[in-house]
Amino acid sequence: MPVDSSGQPTVLVPAERAVDFARRAFVAAGVPGGDALKAATAIADADLYGVSTHGLKNLPGYVRSVQEGRLRARPEIRVTAASGGLCQMSGGGGLGHVCAHYGMEQAIALAREHGVGCVFMRESSHYGASGYWARLASRQGLAGFAVTNAGASLAPWGGTEPRVGNNPPSWALPAAGADGSGQDSVFLDMALSVVAGNRLDIYRRRGQPIPEGWALDRDGLPSTDPQARARDGSLVPIAGYKGFGLATMLSLFTSLLAGGPFDDEVNRSDVPRAGRSHWFMAIDIGAIEPVERVAGRAGAVAAGIRESRPREGVARVYAPGDIENEIARRQTVEGIRYEAFVVDDLRRLAGALAIPFALDAGSQGG
Repeated sequence: MPVDSSGQPTVLVPAERAVDFARRAFVAAGVPGGDALKAATAIADADLYGVSTHGLKNLPGYVRSVQEGRLRARPEIRVTAASGGLCQMSGGGGLGHVCAHYGMEQAIALAREHGVGCVFMRESSHYGASGYWARLASRQGLAGFAVTNAGASLAPWGGTEPRVGNNPPSWALPAAGADGSGQDSVFLDMALSVVAGNRLDIYRRRGQPIPEGWALDRDGLPSTDPQARARDGSLVPIAGYKGFGLATMLSLFTSLLAGGPFDDEVNRSDVPRAGRSHWFMAIDIGAIEPVERVAGRAGAVAAGIRESRPREGVARVYAPGDIENEIARRQTVEGIRYEAFVVDDLRRLAGALAIPFALDAGSQGG
């Protein structure tokens, strides 16, 4: 069995096979076929771009939430208020990936009509990687932005009790490809904690300590325990108090304008599982500048960043989105690399749902 850069055993799975498996799992849980495909595509896309914390690793939990009624398989997703290019929506308690798809598509449609589309959505759930939703817009020649609030996991700077989520924002612009063969996206997708909370779970599953600087214990002290956050600790914000402040402001905009609960309220037992809010924006670049010109300039800026002279010990310099784009291009050809414990979890899920399991069939790699 091949291993990854950390020495963990892995399995290579064709991207289309990963999407189809996730789609079948959602359908078996009662999600309509079209919505199941939307969610499956978004989840597998996270793995394709190397964001394994937000990929099929989480599929059993999503399916369980639908089966147990904490998320609705067939939500009523609707507009609750609107004015020009501004819109508020309800996700109806559904899967976050499904809600987010409708939310960003609404933002894109409003941008086509008004130049800018801005959508705030409440009553949704974990929507995976923010970058996918921003890139939905950039792939259509628009500028895209997406952010979600999350359950509180960051303590105020100098405090010990989580009050704010890691609230990951993402921005994406279409950009002329470096080789001139087409368009790609320059994009940034980041949690406002040093690492996403799911990264700690991966280390727990591996039986490894986490690097110091990722999490704090319940007393606010640095910890290498991958369960520090789960044991009343907190994640470390990027850039100290600045990261905490940015996470706070993004959630204030997102949750309050959507009419949803703030981060520390999302954690409460009396708030439904679908208590998260999202904020989507799309900008019709062509309404003010030729898209080709903006994409060309964005590509040139990215190329200039790559050409920056690296400091000693650094092999190369990357522009925002370069690493993820390269991983996606490679894995599109070779297959998505999954850790063995993820494949084992998905095999058990297939058995429980009585659906075909072929994620490890014919896989190979080095």
